[in-house]
Amino acid sequence: MTTIHATGTGEAHLLAERATITVNISVASRDRRKSIEIATRNHNWAVQRAQELRANGDATWHAADPISTWSYKTYAEGKNNQTVIEHRTASRVRVKLSNLSLVGALVTEFAEAGLTASVDWTLTEATRRESERSMCKAAVAAARAIADDYADALGQRIESVTSISDTAAGQPGAGPMLARASGSAGAAEVTIPEITVFSTVNGVYEAA
Repeated sequence: MTTIHATGTGEAHLLAERATITVNISVASRDRRKSIEIATRNHNWAVQRAQELRANGDATWHAADPISTWSYKTYAEGKNNQTVIEHRTASRVRVKLSNLSLVGALVTEFAEAGLTASVDWTLTEATRRESERSMCKAAVAAARAIADDYADALGQRIESVTSISDTAAGQPGAGPMLARASGSAGAAEVTIPEITVFSTVNGVYEAA
């Protein structure tokens, strides 16, 4: 009997089905009350837009983090280098879009309001699970095909499978798109990226 080790990989590239826009609100002012007031207004506006998107069926989920405020020292320009206390208020609002045609327009809308947005692309849970199962099967088949080739080169055939071990599986995903626009020249065109779903297995086979 001959022991053969073979590795197989299954990989698929699927267009993203969801886009989570993360809106970061950050306001600094020497006036603590003003910092909180402006940040709260921006935060509530972003939440309202997220709620509108869900009500229209363009988004499936949203979440708003609590507002936080902290103080720090800076130095005013001039000969005296006078210490100045700044107050920064920050929060985060996230909304998951199912209507991907709105991504560019929304990022522009948030940017024109003075906010910074980033976009993370994903598949739906159902698509991801189905694809991962398919890629596991493809990886096992690929490993077996390689083992068959080795066995054939030795003038043998695979008699049994000793073990199959999963070495890597999952969804690396598409990296976040950082976006900050200005002006009102219309929404920037956005390309929907591909999400890679993969599985890699090691197989041990006995040939004779």
